[in-house]
Amino acid sequence: MLLDTANIEAFALGCAILSAGGGGDPGIGLVMARHAIAESGPVEIIDPDALDPEALIMPCGLIGSPTVAQERVWSGEEGAQLVAAVEGSTHSPVSAMMCYEIAGVNGLLPVMWASRQGKPLLDADGMGRAFPEMQQQAMHIAGIAASPALLTDGRGNVIVVNAAGNRDAERLVRSCAATFGGTCAGALYTMPARSAAKAAIRGSVSKALRIGQMMTKRRSGWPEALADETAGRVLIEGRVTEIERRTGAGFSRGHAVVDGTGACSGRRLRLELQNEVLVALEDGEVLVTVPDIIAMLTLADGHPVGTERLHHGQRVGVVALPGPDVWRTEEGLQVVGPRSFGYDVDYVRGVTGADH
Repeated sequence: MLLDTANIEAFALGCAILSAGGGGDPGIGLVMARHAIAESGPVEIIDPDALDPEALIMPCGLIGSPTVAQERVWSGEEGAQLVAAVEGSTHSPVSAMMCYEIAGVNGLLPVMWASRQGKPLLDADGMGRAFPEMQQQAMHIAGIAASPALLTDGRGNVIVVNAAGNRDAERLVRSCAATFGGTCAGALYTMPARSAAKAAIRGSVSKALRIGQMMTKRRSGWPEALADETAGRVLIEGRVTEIERRTGAGFSRGHAVVDGTGACSGRRLRLELQNEVLVALEDGEVLVTVPDIIAMLTLADGHPVGTERLHHGQRVGVVALPGPDVWRTEEGLQVVGPRSFGYDVDYVRGVTGADH
């Protein structure tokens, strides 16, 4: 499978849907990925089993503030500098790149870098959606070290972080990103293909592309189509009647209220926001929580809505999608369940169907 100029827009759409409202605006990433592919060629999407078991995989993406990243035009040289830094640190050649987060702009920057470097992109990622912290990756659950974490601003400045643990890596990497102006490119959780085959969330690139291609073919009924494609369910269709946002501790927090319209008239859904949409409630009852994916789509054109772009009066459909299986385990819920985000509720599985 290839990512090329014909399907990169559909892939970006799928990444935005899987982001649960976070992950950063994919717009600038889409432009740069499309430009890189046009100049340097399409990107081969490869399964971990197709590589030599010892082949080195470089998970990579944006680190820092997605809002700051929207104001920055990436040079495309970040990938080359990350590859050089990883190869210098490991003394092994990088065989393939991998999105550490298949969401928003972080699904697209690795495509740009892979195209520029002529390297394949693994059909896998570390989150299967968007999460805000570096230890919230499937590789962490599998016992793989985030360090050494390599960071660059694309201008020749590189920081190598060797941390005692993955939570320490998160804290130190964030501090380094601040010195780069709030955002930077990073590579972490480097591992051989044999480890990626077991630790990473497989099939996420092809899943994002499949979802995006399906959605672009629709002219109406996007929430129902998304639910059918992902074994999910439509929670509500209606109008945004209330939004509250506040910023603190590095996160944008708040809530939104959607009042049902049409067949959903008389219903009211409350969405708890913390960069992503993490909890959905109706009449005080929790309907679905993180790590399942709560996606918001505009009813006008089916495009996904990020939490930062949600506005009063907007007509949206809210869809619950099953989260990756790794996060639904007891160990996974300790890392990304609702309590890890400060909500005093247990995980509520919003959909019964299996992810596919």
